[in-house]
Amino acid sequence: MRMLRNLTLALVALAVWASLARPDDSDAMTPEEGAVHVMLLRQKSVREALKLSDDEAKQIKAHNNQQWKKAQEIQKMSSDERHKRYEELAKDNERFIGQVLDPSERKRLDEISLQTAGLLLATSPKIASQLGLTDRQKDELKRHQKEARSEMAKVLHSRTTEGRDQKLHELRATSRKRLMDVLTDEQETRWKEMTGAPFSGTFQYDPVEEG
Repeated sequence: MRMLRNLTLALVALAVWASLARPDDSDAMTPEEGAVHVMLLRQKSVREALKLSDDEAKQIKAHNNQQWKKAQEIQKMSSDERHKRYEELAKDNERFIGQVLDPSERKRLDEISLQTAGLLLATSPKIASQLGLTDRQKDELKRHQKEARSEMAKVLHSRTTEGRDQKLHELRATSRKRLMDVLTDEQETRWKEMTGAPFSGTFQYDPVEEG
């Protein structure tokens, strides 16, 4: 593993999702909350913050690798079948998280997830309800999600890594601005409450096993 010197955890959380998508894939789905959760739980600093055991860490890695392989296979399917199978993966992730974490640990993981993948999770039914998003706001955020997904995929699929870290930093800042621009002042205050205390751990690149 190598240290991600200039990347934030947001980019770690989104890298797997974006790497599955092609830059021109207009039918790509946004990541569901459980998928972001299991990716974040691969990070040692996140597990330490939640005080998880080594045995739980092994369970998390095994589950994540299994889901990654399933996601790769799903990408080869038709659009309708992909949506159905993604829903199944989402349910698997939720069941797994419920088995591994207690309520207080889950709450903190929810906060970290929103800090790292806020724009992409904002339109999920639970988050949208908590924020009180209007249909118009949801539509606008979905448009921004599509833009962010395309921009992230282009950077990650680029043949050159020169300037990649800086580009990803800029994309993260842009994604946050897009989200905040859509929210009202009241919703922005609510968002700050939902994200909790800032998470500032150290993160490493922990590739998902393939094959």
